[in-house]
Amino acid sequence: MDRSSFLKIVLAAVVASAVVWVYASGAYEEFDPATMRDWFQDAGAWGAVIFIAAYSCLQPFGVNGLVFLLSAPLVWSPTEAFLLNWAGTVGTGLFSLFGARFVARDWIQNRLPKRIRRFDDRLYTHGFRTVFLLRLIFYTTPTVQWALGVSRVSFVPFLVGTVLGVAPFTLLTTLLGVRVAAWLEEHPLATWPWDQLWPIVIIAAVLVAAIGIFVVRKWRATAVD
Repeated sequence: MDRSSFLKIVLAAVVASAVVWVYASGAYEEFDPATMRDWFQDAGAWGAVIFIAAYSCLQPFGVNGLVFLLSAPLVWSPTEAFLLNWAGTVGTGLFSLFGARFVARDWIQNRLPKRIRRFDDRLYTHGFRTVFLLRLIFYTTPTVQWALGVSRVSFVPFLVGTVLGVAPFTLLTTLLGVRVAAWLEEHPLATWPWDQLWPIVIIAAVLVAAIGIFVVRKWRATAVD
């Protein structure tokens, strides 16, 4: 077993242990939407600021944006949730843009292959249209986020293209989150049969890790061949 496979198994075990702890300690009773809503609403404007900041800073590093998009309607009204999700989504783009340009833009620009250079030229000359289409199709995929950051796209076309391009998916996901919030109000997490669910969650986590290891190994074997 190589190191990568071992780390994935360890990660699955950690997730499974966390699930067991949540159930055994009774912590799951604190995760009701009403409790979350009270935490953030008691924080007032700072709750919204913390939400946007966490979304903006964590998503570019691989944290799935759906975690935030679906959580906001659990706390705020649909309109407020959409606006906060929209601001957070744009924030992820800005964080990636400035972070990538500060760390690696000059170094990467000097080493771009010709094929990528042509795409970079398009971002420079047709920034708004290109960014808008990228956001409509890829939304805030981390790879796209960082790639835009090291490109020569100008700030204003980037910002406008991002603001408009992410709006449709953000709206649709927020509306889905509203449905989820309504369902959770009727079926609080504290009433779920956790004594029956947590073994299933553990098994599912182990299976996902095993399947991931298998797929990676097959892909590596194919690449070598």
